[in-house]
Amino acid sequence: MTVPLDLDFGDALELLDFAAAGRYEAWRGDWGFIIDANYVSLEADGSLPTPGSAPFSADIRQEWLGLLAAYRAVDAIGSSGHRYAIDLQAGARYNSLRQEITVTSPAPIPVLGGDEGWWEPVIGARGTWVLNERWTAIASLELGGFGAGGNDLQLGANVGVDWRPWETTSLFFGWRYFSMDYSETLSTGAFEYDVDQHGPVLGVKFRF
Repeated sequence: MTVPLDLDFGDALELLDFAAAGRYEAWRGDWGFIIDANYVSLEADGSLPTPGSAPFSADIRQEWLGLLAAYRAVDAIGSSGHRYAIDLQAGARYNSLRQEITVTSPAPIPVLGGDEGWWEPVIGARGTWVLNERWTAIASLELGGFGAGGNDLQLGANVGVDWRPWETTSLFFGWRYFSMDYSETLSTGAFEYDVDQHGPVLGVKFRF
């Protein structure tokens, strides 16, 4: 069964159980190493549109851990006198995806869905443009999956500005788009996760 959902920001917050994301980067010269982690868990309940309106609960969870090498392919000063840079990234990411639906009914019904995990390749690029001592424009794009483990394509894109009011700490304000097209066949039937997400993002960066 396919169920389309269209949630605004308020709806998503109401279903949100827990979410966390973090990214660590270590650079030496033009070479870098990146660890990227993400976790989000949603919970929902309701009644099935069937005779008797059996109640159900849904547990949806997505998490990943990415390990990437990075190379600063461009680091220059433009004609306007502002420095700009382009980083290229490549590596691997472990994805874990859970979609389980429990139906409460007088008759015993097994848990629907499942829990899948897989490794996939990841490539990406990031561009930065220093506007002044405190402000930097940033745009990034990551692509993963490419059919590995049933994930046809996983895409993440960010665009925004980094504001550095303190020497070792800055804030990122921007917009993020994320999509994933996953499908697999389990013993219980089709297991699919085709999602598009977009909205504002706020982050904190610490430099050591």
